[in-house]
Amino acid sequence: MNSLTILSTEIRQDADGRYCLNDCHRAAGGVAKDAPGQWLRTDQAKKLIKELETMQNCTVSETAGKPVETVPGRNGGTYACKELVYAYAMWISAAFHLTVIRAFDAMVTGATSVQTPAIDLNDPAFLRSTLLTYTEKLLALEAEKAEAAPKLEAFERLANSKGRTNLREVGKELQIGSKRGIEFLREIKWTFRDQAGRWKAYAGAVDAGYVEMKYTTYTNTAGEEVSTQQVFVTPRGMARLAHRLGMQ
Repeated sequence: MNSLTILSTEIRQDADGRYCLNDCHRAAGGVAKDAPGQWLRTDQAKKLIKELETMQNCTVSETAGKPVETVPGRNGGTYACKELVYAYAMWISAAFHLTVIRAFDAMVTGATSVQTPAIDLNDPAFLRSTLLTYTEKLLALEAEKAEAAPKLEAFERLANSKGRTNLREVGKELQIGSKRGIEFLREIKWTFRDQAGRWKAYAGAVDAGYVEMKYTTYTNTAGEEVSTQQVFVTPRGMARLAHRLGMQ
């Protein structure tokens, strides 16, 4: 049986076929607030586990009877049936939920042998058909780029005139709402919250020039000046976001 892999992270299974939620957490970015223990404390998780135990209808060994089990120790972890993996992924984010669904589909598809039709490079009809398909796709792509170019160029000019954009303003500038803008940055792995709940930037997004971490100073209620780090999206990042949203 093929193993489950989510975003290049292999998900371990126990003897009863349950999947390791700790591995799923690591695949999702490893943010502390998304840890399996946090989710298991929610009413949603408790109700779902109780329902699975009552109905005995989850995808684990019938002799085990437990939809979720935590194994202590250095090499332990929390193992859950497929239904709970789906629910846990949905709790983290819609984007990660979709990723998990596709990962399970890929695992099932990969377990089935698929016959690949033979390709005859000496067949003129095949070559004409292949060239025509490639040309049609190329023309469609060029047309799409030409249509998007004026919009993207205009947004780049606007972004460059404004400079860096703070997280609350990103969604407003993209016309998707402030809250959705912040969530979108988290979904595409540009930003995350640390254990103290502060927004931080992933190194990959910083290296690409999409976001910056800058110190800002403000005066608190006691009249003291306080310095803190904040995440800003660069003009290059704003242009990239506009392009991504325009293609979705």
